[in-house]
Amino acid sequence: MKDLKHIVVAFDGNEESKRAVEYGATLKKAFPKAELTVVHVLNDKVEQRIMGNASAPGFVPSAGFYVDPVQTHPVVEVDQPRNQKVNDTPSALENSIQNAESNTLRLLSECQVTGKFELLEGYAPDSVCDFAAKTSADLIIVGNSDKSGLEKFFLGSTSSSIAKNAPCSVFIAK
Repeated sequence: MKDLKHIVVAFDGNEESKRAVEYGATLKKAFPKAELTVVHVLNDKVEQRIMGNASAPGFVPSAGFYVDPVQTHPVVEVDQPRNQKVNDTPSALENSIQNAESNTLRLLSECQVTGKFELLEGYAPDSVCDFAAKTSADLIIVGNSDKSGLEKFFLGSTSSSIAKNAPCSVFIAK
């Protein structure tokens, strides 16, 4: 087996991905010069924020836009007060990111290894494979999918999609 220079571990918080991090830590100990990067793919839907008067006639709150029934009144953008800070990331999303990072770093610490945490966006299999290609990874470690038979049939599993499309070897942790 050749020396590993860069190990990428996909982590989504489930038990299988925790095992993947543990395997990554074990390989990091075996190849101390290797770089270990744990990636978490952010695929949560960001909530739409309603701006303006939601009770105005023609406003469609579920869609987040205004439909002028007569089409004679222009839609006017409501100015935000200058001293009010608008947060682009919903707090549930921030908590998800912080939990993923703190869980990753805690797991690495428990295994007595150091590594980096990277946040990716998009469709998980593509994001992980793109990151591995961009960083010249030698190995991707991913947890086994916890999807049921029908779910796997219609949607496929993240681990099998990564294994099929990865630019390097893939280890599926069970």
